[in-house]
Amino acid sequence: MKYSNLVGKTRLDAPSDADSVNARLLTQAGFVEKLAAGIYNYLPMGKKVLDKVCDIIRDEMNKVDGQELFMPILHPVSIWETTGRIKTMDDVLYKTKGAGDKDFVLGPSHEETVTPLLRDNVNSYKDLPLSVYQLATKFRDEPRAKSGVLRGREFGMKDMYSFHLTEEDLDEYYERVSEAYFNVFKRCGLKSHIIEASGGAFSDKFSHEFSVETPAGEDTIIVCEKCNTAQNLEIAEGKIVGPDEKEEEERALEMVEAKRGFSVEENAKLHSVPESKILKSVVYEVEEVGLLGVAIRGDLNVSEVKLENYLKKQLRPASPELLKKHGLVQGFISPVNMPEESKIPYIADHSITNIKNFVTGANQPEMDYVNVNLGRDFQIDDFTDLVEVKSGFECNKCSSPLTEMKAIEVGNIFKLGSRYTDAFKFKLTGKDGTLKTVYMGCYGIGTTRLVGTVVEASHDENGIIWPKSVAPYMVHLLTIGNDDNVNKHADEIYNSLKEQGIEILFDDRDESPGVKLKDADLIGIPLRLVVSKRTLSENSVEWKVRAESDSKNIRISDLDTEIQDFLSN
Repeated sequence: MKYSNLVGKTRLDAPSDADSVNARLLTQAGFVEKLAAGIYNYLPMGKKVLDKVCDIIRDEMNKVDGQELFMPILHPVSIWETTGRIKTMDDVLYKTKGAGDKDFVLGPSHEETVTPLLRDNVNSYKDLPLSVYQLATKFRDEPRAKSGVLRGREFGMKDMYSFHLTEEDLDEYYERVSEAYFNVFKRCGLKSHIIEASGGAFSDKFSHEFSVETPAGEDTIIVCEKCNTAQNLEIAEGKIVGPDEKEEEERALEMVEAKRGFSVEENAKLHSVPESKILKSVVYEVEEVGLLGVAIRGDLNVSEVKLENYLKKQLRPASPELLKKHGLVQGFISPVNMPEESKIPYIADHSITNIKNFVTGANQPEMDYVNVNLGRDFQIDDFTDLVEVKSGFECNKCSSPLTEMKAIEVGNIFKLGSRYTDAFKFKLTGKDGTLKTVYMGCYGIGTTRLVGTVVEASHDENGIIWPKSVAPYMVHLLTIGNDDNVNKHADEIYNSLKEQGIEILFDDRDESPGVKLKDADLIGIPLRLVVSKRTLSENSVEWKVRAESDSKNIRISDLDTEIQDFLSN
C-alpha cells in the first residue's frame, strides 16, 4: 500500500480528549477515529490489526473444537425476560422498538440467543459435548465509556459457549480453553496472568479473568512472582505481615477525650499508636438485613466483594444520614459498650484477634476508648477473611512478598452451570433413558479491547511498537530526498516485496526526512527500510527494527533473504 493512497493519515497532535495511551496513539497514527464516546471507526490499518487479532483467536478456538457461527445482534426482549437479565442488566441494555411496537435489545452478550438455538438443534446426548463461538459486535450502555477502545459502548468480542452432560466434562473443557487463551495472548505479544475472580453476590462459583500488566489498567491484581500466580484484588488472599506485636499485658479500659477527625491516621496520631492499633469499624447497609458493623485492623481495608460473598447479600456503605438515624456517631463507632438503642450486629476480620490494647471510638462525639481488648471489652458474632490484600502481604503458599500491579482484563471464562439451560428448558434424554441436565461454559475475549491492550503494553515515547503477529504491515519503506534514482530503487523494492506477498507500506510522500521518520515510529510497523542517496552509494538500504534502537545498512542484493529471516523469527 502506498501511503499517499491510504485512508487514515497521521496527525500532528492527539485529540484533546484522548484519555489513555491507546486512545492517543491509535488516533494520532491513523488506526481509529472516534465517532462518539465509546464508539470508534476502524480505519484500514486499524481493521488490518483487528483482523489479525481475530484470526489468531479463531485459530485457537478451532483447535479446541469450537464451531464458528454468527448470531443476531438484535434480540427480542422476551428471551431476556426468560432469564431475568432484562432486570439485572437493565442499566447497560440498549433498548429499541421494531415494527408492530415489538420490544428489542441490542445484545451485550449471547447466552439468551445461543441456548435456545442449541436446544432446538441438538437432538441426542450423542451430540454433546460441543462448543460454538462467534466474532461479533456487542453493545453496552457504559455510563463511563473511557480509555479509548478499552471500554466502549460498541465493541468487538469473541464469545464462545460450550455444552456438556456432566460437570466433570465441563471442567475438562474449561481447562482446554484456558490453555488456548494463554496461547492467544502470547501470540499477540502479551504476557497474561490468569486470575480467580468473584462470581458475584449470588454465586459460590468463581470466574477466571486473563489480565495483562500495564499502568493504564482498570484493575489491580495481586501477583506472586515465585509461584507465578495472580489474584484479583477483590478476592485476593495473603498473609498479613507485621507489625510485630510485643507480648504485653491487657491494660485497664479507659474512656478519653478525642478531639480529632474521622480518619484512622488522625486517630493514631492523637493517641501516639501505630495504625494497626486502631480498631476500625465500617458499617454497611445489607439487603434484607439492615445495618452490620465490620471490625478490622486500622491499617487494613475491607474487601466488599469478600463481604458480599460471605453474606450472599448485596450491600453498600451506610450513609452519614442513615448512621445518624440509628444513633450511631460517625467516626466514633465501635462494638464496645454500644448503647442498646443503637446496637448493631458485628463481624470481624481475623486481623483483630492477635492485637492487644486497641484504640477505638466510644460511640459518643469526640470520645475514644483506649486499651480495648477482644473478649473482655467486646464480642464479635463471627470471624472471616475480609481483608483487601495489598503489596507487602505474603503469599499463602510460599511466603514470598505479594505485589500489586495495574492490569487490563483481556478475557474471561466462566462455568455457567445450568442457569441458562434450565431457564430455556434445555435437557436431553441420556443413554439410560432419563432426562439429563445440560451444563454450560462461556468464554469471552474483547477483540477491539485486545487491540488497545497491545498498544498499552507495547509502545514507547515515539509511538506504537506492533508485534509482528498483529502488525498492519511487516515493512515500512520510505525514501529520503526527492531524487529520481532514489524513487526508482524504492519502487523496485516495493514491487518486489509485494510480489513476494510481503505486507508493505510505502511512504511515497514528498515530505521532509524528519516527518517521515517520526511518522514511521508513530505507526510502529516492525521493520523500517530507508532508501536515500547515501544508502544507494553503498548499494544498500538502511534497516531499522522498530523495537530496537540501532540501525544498520543491508545490501539490496541481500534484502529478500534478510527480510524472510526477519519474518520467520
